[in-house]
Amino acid sequence: MRMWMTVCHDLRFQWRHKFYLIYMLICTIYLLLLHSIPTDYKTTVALLLTFSDPSALGLILAGGIVLLEKDQGIHDNLFVTPLRVTEYLLAKASSLALLSISSAWAIHLFSIGVPASPFHFTIGILLTSSFFTLLSIGVVVRSQSVNGFILRSQFYALPFALPLLDFFHIGNQYLYIIIPTEGTLLLLKSMIKQPTVAETMYAIFILLLGNTLVFLWAKRSFQQVILMKIGKGDS
Repeated sequence: MRMWMTVCHDLRFQWRHKFYLIYMLICTIYLLLLHSIPTDYKTTVALLLTFSDPSALGLILAGGIVLLEKDQGIHDNLFVTPLRVTEYLLAKASSLALLSISSAWAIHLFSIGVPASPFHFTIGILLTSSFFTLLSIGVVVRSQSVNGFILRSQFYALPFALPLLDFFHIGNQYLYIIIPTEGTLLLLKSMIKQPTVAETMYAIFILLLGNTLVFLWAKRSFQQVILMKIGKGDS
């Protein structure tokens, strides 16, 4: 119940600060771009946009939301309640993943149609968005300004763009298999064809592993920086 209430609070906060309006504008730009591209290249561009979209959404919006909460003193009031850091982080990841999935489906339905495998497509967006949301929170709580956050976030996110080299057949494929976003690309290719069982198991495993590791890091960062300031370091 507490988790559900936290997700609802996050959705209201995002709506109140017009994050959804901003993202509707971004989706509109994506659709206009896709409709202006020749048919032969449309699927490739759509895949690349879908790869970058949950990454940017989780990375930038999550950081912006946490910075707003810090400026408004929300954490001081929020963590005197029984709410735990785990619930806070999972709520952030869930609410932004919902936005990512909604926008990705809207873009694809109105540009190239239904993906070949809706399950793989959706789970790829979900796990990628949550990964970058948690990464962003781990970065933003250690940043003292917006500019500092932007620089840090790009530094942390850059290695996870490397699987795009594999997508363009640059370098050895096996160099990228330990990077969670290699799993993202495999799952998003389901918009063209359904991945094999082995590819699906690998992709979900590497993304879940990445989510777990970055969640533990984000939780530790939040406890050390935010909760220590309000005297609840072990929450």
